[in-house]
Amino acid sequence: MRYQINLPPLPEQKRIAEILSSLDDKIELNTKMNKNLEEIAQAIFKQWFVDFEFPDENGNPYKSSGGKMIQSELGEIPEGWSVKVADDLFEINIGKTPPRNEKEWFSLDPKDTKWLSIKDLGNSGAFILSTSEYLTSDAIKKFNIKIVPKGSVVLSFKLTVGRVGIVNEEMVTNEAIAHFNMKHENEITKEYIYLYLMNFNYTSLGSTSSIAIAVNSKIIKSMPILLPSKVALSGFSKNVKLLYDKILNNQLENQSLTKTRDALLPKLMSGEIRVNL
Repeated sequence: MRYQINLPPLPEQKRIAEILSSLDDKIELNTKMNKNLEEIAQAIFKQWFVDFEFPDENGNPYKSSGGKMIQSELGEIPEGWSVKVADDLFEINIGKTPPRNEKEWFSLDPKDTKWLSIKDLGNSGAFILSTSEYLTSDAIKKFNIKIVPKGSVVLSFKLTVGRVGIVNEEMVTNEAIAHFNMKHENEITKEYIYLYLMNFNYTSLGSTSSIAIAVNSKIIKSMPILLPSKVALSGFSKNVKLLYDKILNNQLENQSLTKTRDALLPKLMSGEIRVNL
């Protein structure tokens, strides 16, 4: 069977390809840049809060320069630092899933509220900008689903444990995701807790060989959180916030470029939009 396909002239096809490729190249560049920025942030976190080589009052690496260490449930930590239970530092809430057989609660309409799943969390970067499904306002009211405030850090703790992200707008989640909402902004920052949860050893929380079965919301709320001194946290946050501001800007730009590319393609190929040669 033969089909007739209308195609633009070859020079115009090549120009269309150039336009679309330039968008793809910019998206790829931003993605690589974000990977590098994340690696830098991870390295700084490890240096400061794992190796404890943050700058002391003289600008020297703390631990290797003889900084005093004290014992804690997490092992040795710098003097003046402490270990808190997660529930003391954060308002921790868990999401919900309405009955799946009741289709009226679920939506694909962007006007409804974004509903975050573990799969969405895995597909996002550091910041969560989009979800594959939405919940209606009626669903949120009927099932009393907690709204996750903008800037909250979220953590998957069932089935796939340890996926972490920062929500960039209000949304809701399913029951496999915990929301860490800062109680005291001056004590801890979203960048610090994001990196802390990214580096946390979740196998230490489980009481069985299966981490997927062992971790529940009660265990998440009782997680030990290293609380640095205000000076150390402030210095760290000043450095790392700039990195995550750039990461967010790159993610937002990629989202915009992707929408532009996906909208342009059918219009260019159909001739609805013509390109200058």
